[in-house]
Amino acid sequence: TILIFYVEYKNIFDHLLMKCFYYFLFAILFNLPLFAQESLNSDSLISDFEYFTRLLETTQPDPYSGFGGKVFFYEKAYNIKNTLKKQSCNIQEFWNLSMAFLSNIQDSHTYLNDINSPKENQKFLPIKLKPITDRLVVQELPIQYENLLGSTLIGINGKCFSELLSLTAQHYACENLYDQYYKLSRFIPDAEFIKQLFPNTKDSVCFNLLTVDKKSVSLKLPFMSLSKGTLDIESATLPDSNVFPKEQLAYDFIDDKAQIMFVKINSINAKDNFEFMYQNGWNFYSQLSYYYKGVLQKDIPNDTIKAIQGLSSFSEVFSELLNKMKENQSSTLIIDLRGNGGGWTPITLPTLYQLFGDKYLEADLQTKYYRLISPLYLQKINMSLENFNKQYLMNYRLGDYTFDGDTDYISKSIIEKRNSFIFNCMSSDKEELEKMNGVPIYTPKNIFVLMNDETFSAAFHYAFFLWRMGATIVGIPCRQAPNTYMEQTPFELPYTRLKGSISNSIQIFLPGKDKRAKIFYPDVVLSYEDYKKYNFDKQSEIMFLLDYIKDLH
Repeated sequence: TILIFYVEYKNIFDHLLMKCFYYFLFAILFNLPLFAQESLNSDSLISDFEYFTRLLETTQPDPYSGFGGKVFFYEKAYNIKNTLKKQSCNIQEFWNLSMAFLSNIQDSHTYLNDINSPKENQKFLPIKLKPITDRLVVQELPIQYENLLGSTLIGINGKCFSELLSLTAQHYACENLYDQYYKLSRFIPDAEFIKQLFPNTKDSVCFNLLTVDKKSVSLKLPFMSLSKGTLDIESATLPDSNVFPKEQLAYDFIDDKAQIMFVKINSINAKDNFEFMYQNGWNFYSQLSYYYKGVLQKDIPNDTIKAIQGLSSFSEVFSELLNKMKENQSSTLIIDLRGNGGGWTPITLPTLYQLFGDKYLEADLQTKYYRLISPLYLQKINMSLENFNKQYLMNYRLGDYTFDGDTDYISKSIIEKRNSFIFNCMSSDKEELEKMNGVPIYTPKNIFVLMNDETFSAAFHYAFFLWRMGATIVGIPCRQAPNTYMEQTPFELPYTRLKGSISNSIQIFLPGKDKRAKIFYPDVVLSYEDYKKYNFDKQSEIMFLLDYIKDLH
């Protein structure tokens, strides 16, 4: 099944916490009301919340089931409006209440944007944790505690690890256990999050740890203030054997015999999707800007067209690397999707054709995808309902669901399938795809896909499609559930000006009773002992895989 084109708007703060805080000075100089700590007008907050719930009901494919039904959705909403009416709230408290409400839906594509941009006197804890197979381990902390690197988190302030996960799921929508791991590890440094979990917390937090040599340790860490955008403290961190390609779409052989090709994909964004957005009149500049600054670590050119033209094409990069593999008759391709939060699924599909040719076009990936047609969705794609119906030759009404797939697809000849695919695919290199004439550029004997907890959305789709085509998934489960809500549709609340996104689709990739339907377990899962063997190196998954490949021969 080929998914209909869709887009997700990535939360621009996902990778900035404790690393960089570009908006700090802006907020101070211009005194943005978004970051104000004073109480806001309760009637206006209620109005914003009512507007938000109406958007949920008209845009999200099934906002009620997570609450236990429609009546309980309304009951929860009623309780929050009562809270807003009875007690004064600032912007942070309103955000907290709204996110706790959304946690019931268990949809990580529906959220209000973080308001964690640094505020005056904002506090952080000098620690970072990393999810591995079945736990969180200490990744970074003050250098005087260097001996505690790799220690397992047992609890915080007397609450055990399972309680911490449960509390996290009450404040943030989590799709599965590894989404809880991801969000707990991501937000632990933030004082606002700690206050949600432990309202009576004052100046410090006590971490209960189990060291690598099985010793129980209590570590008390004080809250610290930001200095020049970072925590002004010397830190110790887990090792990083950073000898592999790391930039977006960087690739190279990582063995002496040119048999193992490695490609790093940090984002499912490239020239291909930005060209599509530009040609269709979408509002995409914020995404393009983030891609330059947050992913490529470059300044965006002033000329938007030049900015797009200056990007690499997803399918062109794959054509280059597959041709190099073909020259060397390389046996193995490693696709690294660790840390990849997603982007545009359609730009991955041409690479499947490049890898497998007509075999991909005739494969049944066994995926189902349903979209709810709403005013917010039509606004996103810059199209009227009338034009939408003309494009798909249908007579949809607002509130209807679309069902992907061409009912006549199976009966089409392979030439018809090929021509249709190339005409509709999202690629900046369609001429090269046409020249293939159904023959793959190169199909290596072994394809491995690296995954971790952060592999999400379009990145998960890519891993799943490759898996359906025979690739081996290696790493730990990701926070993305195979059967879940999908696709992000942006909105803004009128009074608070808070921005966010709502899923407008639902995907079913596996039978409901499949053990992977909620948690997609890799084919080869690294154990705690595996990470320990490689000294919890940030590249442990690659080091493990290289040894795994050696054992295959």
